[in-house]
Amino acid sequence: MRAAMISYNTFVAGNENGWKNQGDNNLLLLQNADGNMWGTSQFGKTAEQWNDETKSLIDPLWADLERELASLDVVVFYVGSYGAERIIELAAEHGLTPDRAVFVFCDCNMEKKSEVLRARGFENSRVIDCECGGHTTMRRVYTEILRYGRVLD
Repeated sequence: MRAAMISYNTFVAGNENGWKNQGDNNLLLLQNADGNMWGTSQFGKTAEQWNDETKSLIDPLWADLERELASLDVVVFYVGSYGAERIIELAAEHGLTPDRAVFVFCDCNMEKKSEVLRARGFENSRVIDCECGGHTTMRRVYTEILRYGRVLD
């Protein structure tokens, strides 16, 4: 399997972004590069400030993903709270098909995220529910892809 995972949070501590390989499985890890578990914080910020902060983390990661997008079997996206729905928009704008997109959703701002999925044609994509921040679930998906060449069963 050839996959990518992208999140504005850090979910695999101590690992730098880039290709990870195990047997026939190749995974492009794209996470918050500063090592902080939480890429953004809502405390003391307006929704607009939070959206801007999320965008500033996602856009550079997306640039790395975009170079590899055509060669990937699947891309796993963490979609957290406010501003994170931008990743859904980018996936649609760059022609990612619903069968190649997997979205990991915490329940923050769920209505908005679900609305964006439908509006951008990803209503048939797989959605995996997760805890706030997605750290544990994303780490499990990461391990499954590398070990077994599959997204969580």
